[in-house]
Amino acid sequence: MSKRIISILVPVLVLLIVWFSPIPSGLTIQAWHYMAIFLAVIVGLVIEPVPAALVGLIGVSLMALIGLAGKTPADNVKWALSGFSNSTIWLIFAAFMFAMGYQKTGLGKRISLIMIRYMGKSSLGLGYAVAFADLVLAPFMPSNTARGGGTIFPIAINIPIIFNSTPEHEPRKMGAYITWIAMSATCVTSSMFLTALAPNLLAIDLIAKGANIFITWGAWAKIMVPLMFATFPCNATFGLLDLSTYSKTVS
Repeated sequence: MSKRIISILVPVLVLLIVWFSPIPSGLTIQAWHYMAIFLAVIVGLVIEPVPAALVGLIGVSLMALIGLAGKTPADNVKWALSGFSNSTIWLIFAAFMFAMGYQKTGLGKRISLIMIRYMGKSSLGLGYAVAFADLVLAPFMPSNTARGGGTIFPIAINIPIIFNSTPEHEPRKMGAYITWIAMSATCVTSSMFLTALAPNLLAIDLIAKGANIFITWGAWAKIMVPLMFATFPCNATFGLLDLSTYSKTVS
């Protein structure tokens, strides 16, 4: 049996085991079946036999089809479609489309290379170039994976090769430093802007619904940009000091 088939069967098996297990006292049969589907979806998201979005869609559709989300078919359909009417979800979707455009057109790569060209005259300058390239892209890319892993890191990882710094040969000459900056910078920039990380948008939506407090893009940036911007010199300098050799410059 292929690995893919097994990964598809595992969430189904979890669903069946929980579904037909004895129902704990105090729970209704609907609540227990809801839990069974929920656990199966979580397992599916972890092992990903199919794309994560499809796993979630299957779970939502199954709950609506069985009638676990409402008393009438209309209530179930309304519940299943409620997420698509959320303005925050569409904002995330739009931001991801912009992020895809940055990658497809190569604009993100051009911005990063321009930063390296003008700032990469020394080891410290290269660190700042990588960090500021991430900073420039952050407001428009709500995925730190797409930004840091898909745009910045593929460019930054080629810099240590110039200095013959690879995982097998003197990795701490330059490779460790650039890798550290690329990873830490995207964590910092993710907090600076509301649209720099998808969970930021979901968080303010939960706050708005739960506490009736509405946080705008400008209000978030007003607090977080000065606070997090101050960590850029620290990340670059401390990472540099941690190297065994850092005196080389780009010729």
